[in-house]
Amino acid sequence: MSWNPLHDTLLSSSVLAEGPDVVAVWALLIASADRNGESELTMPFVASVLRIEEARVEKAFEVLSSPDPKSRNKEAEGRRIQPLDSGGWVLVSHAKYRERASRQAAADRQAKYAAKKAATCEIEGCERPVAGAVDGKRVCSRHAFGEPRASAKGRRQ
Repeated sequence: MSWNPLHDTLLSSSVLAEGPDVVAVWALLIASADRNGESELTMPFVASVLRIEEARVEKAFEVLSSPDPKSRNKEAEGRRIQPLDSGGWVLVSHAKYRERASRQAAADRQAKYAAKKAATCEIEGCERPVAGAVDGKRVCSRHAFGEPRASAKGRRQ
């Protein structure tokens, strides 16, 4: 199973001007691509999934695999896909968008970690949620109000 994000640049892509068949085929190819940006979808399969004539699917594949002078991505002359010897397709800019998504996911994880760390007690070894501040340190309720002392017999007072 793979997960392929749709980048928001798709909303301003020249592929949108090609019509719904091309956009639908493009979305299926993106969704089906493996981590290397390769898809094994066949035209007959795509036609059956989209419930459209195979000739329309062939035209969409032709558009996606042809040079696009309007494309912002000049790699492969603006082609979105290229045929593989194995019969599948490679998504030309897949690695670029996968890297962008990976960097964004890492930044999101870092922000979440920083927020969690900022919201935990600053007393060494304590990871309880912050309840307030004492002497300029963010502390949990246990450290804000003092931990109960242990008596000689080990009971709390």
